[in-house]
Amino acid sequence: MAFEQTEKEKVIDSLMAEHRQGQIAEINLRLQAKPDEADKVWQENTRLSAEIDILIGQMMDEWLGNAERAIKGLAKINTKLEAAVAEIKKQIHVAQNVVKIIGLLDDAVAIAKKVVKGF
Repeated sequence: MAFEQTEKEKVIDSLMAEHRQGQIAEINLRLQAKPDEADKVWQENTRLSAEIDILIGQMMDEWLGNAERAIKGLAKINTKLEAAVAEIKKQIHVAQNVVKIIGLLDDAVAIAKKVVKGF
C-alpha cells in the first residue's frame, strides 16, 4: 500500500503525539510516587520512540533516493536557466529566453512534485 507523503507525515505526527502522552503519563506517575508504574510506561514509551525513529529513517531514505534523481535533473535545468538569464542580461533573444525560462521553471516544479510524491 503506497502512502502519500502527507499520510506518512500524519502517521509520524500521531505516533509522536502518543509518545508525548506517554511521557506525560510517566511524569505524573513519578510525581504520584508510583515508580514501578512509571518505569513500565517509560519502557513501553522507549519502544515506541525507537519505532518512530525507524519510520523517520525509512522516510528519509526514501526521500534521499528520490532526491538523487531530482538533483541530477535540477542541475541540468539550472545550467540551462543560467545560460538563458545570461543572454537576457546581454539583451540577446529576450522573448525566446523568457519562454525558455518559463518552461525550465515548469520542469523544476514537475521534479519537485515528483519528489514530494515519491517519484
